[in-house]
Amino acid sequence: RTALEHVLTTHYGDLLPAAPTLDVPAELKLARAVPREDVRDLLAALRDTAARIDAGSDPHAAAVHAEVGLDDCALMTYTSGTTGRPKGAMLSYRNALFKTAGTTHGNALGQDDVMLAIAPLYHIAGMLMAIDVTIYAGATSVLLHRFDPATSLAAIAQHRITWWYAIAPMLVACMQVPQADTGAPTPPGQVRPGLSSLRYAPTTSFGISLTEPLAEQWRVFTGGCQAHEAAYGLSETHTLDAMMPLDAVRWGTCGKPIPGVDLRIVDPDDPGDPPRAKPAGETGEIVLFSEGNFLGYWNNPEGTAKTLRNGWVFTGDMGRLDEDGYLSFLGRFKEMIKVSGYSVFPEDVETMLIKHPAIAQAAVIGVPDPAKGEVVKAFIVRAPGQEIEAAPIIEWCRANMSPYKVPREIEFRDRLPATGAGKLLRRLLKEE
Repeated sequence: RTALEHVLTTHYGDLLPAAPTLDVPAELKLARAVPREDVRDLLAALRDTAARIDAGSDPHAAAVHAEVGLDDCALMTYTSGTTGRPKGAMLSYRNALFKTAGTTHGNALGQDDVMLAIAPLYHIAGMLMAIDVTIYAGATSVLLHRFDPATSLAAIAQHRITWWYAIAPMLVACMQVPQADTGAPTPPGQVRPGLSSLRYAPTTSFGISLTEPLAEQWRVFTGGCQAHEAAYGLSETHTLDAMMPLDAVRWGTCGKPIPGVDLRIVDPDDPGDPPRAKPAGETGEIVLFSEGNFLGYWNNPEGTAKTLRNGWVFTGDMGRLDEDGYLSFLGRFKEMIKVSGYSVFPEDVETMLIKHPAIAQAAVIGVPDPAKGEVVKAFIVRAPGQEIEAAPIIEWCRANMSPYKVPREIEFRDRLPATGAGKLLRRLLKEE
């Protein structure tokens, strides 16, 4: 027996319009199951309570009063678990307000904007970009249950979408959708009709990297939409600690720290207290201080003490700041590969691998080696229609990478493990 007293259920199709104008996934059309007698329907309960309050007949309405402050816990979002078990990060109302304001102003969003929301809402970036910013800006949000490239293009055209937070593979998939009149994708260099309302598509490089050539291809395809790397952030800071300036995109970086965020690169072995920033261009651990920093991990004091030190969040991420303050994210310390004493960041090798025309996706881990300590192993998803084998890929890597970064082993997969938000789970590959 547990302390659980109430169970509320809901259905993804609850608020669908009576006659949807976009294709709707089959599971949203399924009839609702009749809830058990000891389970309440959430939407019905909310409507019933609201009706009783309006009628003055709710006996609890006057008695319920909660004092809520900006520093009280507003939500608990779980970390993605890319390098270990997920942890519940407790975020306050102040955290949410600070990052929502910064995101809204940094993206120049206002009440006339119409936003496309596809990223999962349980992921902190999806919540921030789809819900929080929409409410703060007074904008409109078109919410899709999941990503479908044809439906996404239809939504942009029908609802005159102006802003879309996307994941890099989504852009590629949209550009491969056949045209109704020809049955073939829009030819390179030609504009897809109906997408001219879209101004910005800040994009996260999960699965594949958003490169400048890919962004230019997207700009032409849409008739002018600017795609750029969206941001850097993590669950523990309500995400978006650094953001790309709309008028000063620098490829290969995550942008600059937003106003109010103190972002430093420190020596992980001797960070100092307060943390001492390393000179521009040097690699180290990313540490953060701002009103976005979380309250701690739920029921995990040891994890909290390790990550949250005197108000600073120690991210466990490797990065560097250039002379102009742009941040480059290099990878997680736990995932760094040591080859004969050289540090290899998995993201570096993966970014190079997906430049090969026969490779759609890549994941890299370190595997033990008696002579070198570790060597690089790559897991590869072939591009559609490609039958390339390991030997020519390794040969191509030797011509394009430093010798210690070249994969010594390649394994082909149909898909790579990822979170619901699309973040690669190298940990699962390592554990196999």
